[in-house]
Amino acid sequence: MIRASLLVWALLVIAPRAVISQEATAPEGLDVVRVEPASYHDDGRRDPFVPLTSGADPGEGPRFETLRLTGIFLGAPGNSLVVLEDPMRRGHFARVGEKIGNARLLAIHSESADFEVDDYGSVRLESLRLDRTDSDRALNAVRPGGAQ
Repeated sequence: MIRASLLVWALLVIAPRAVISQEATAPEGLDVVRVEPASYHDDGRRDPFVPLTSGADPGEGPRFETLRLTGIFLGAPGNSLVVLEDPMRRGHFARVGEKIGNARLLAIHSESADFEVDDYGSVRLESLRLDRTDSDRALNAVRPGGAQ
């Protein structure tokens, strides 16, 4: 019985002092860092640690919403291509089946192009019409048979 009471006294009196003294000797300004890696169990939900733009890496090209269709080159099947322009006025070329940013070119027509756009896992079909600027219209008016 005496041994048990001494053990209880030791745990109640000596142990908290040991913890306090360890905390007191820790250097000031030391941050505690958790060393185990973060994990996530999705249970069918989207992983919040994966960027929303995982399907469209910024290195792959611009977002579809920012593009204008500025040129169409019709050639032999599989050899046609479109020219797309981003807001920085850089040209991007694509053939049927190629991906540019978050969109894949499906079909090329004489005045438009059809795209499959992937917005964060939701896919939609979009068509871009050929963007004719005022300078293009002026060139057509000068050419024989052009619009007057």
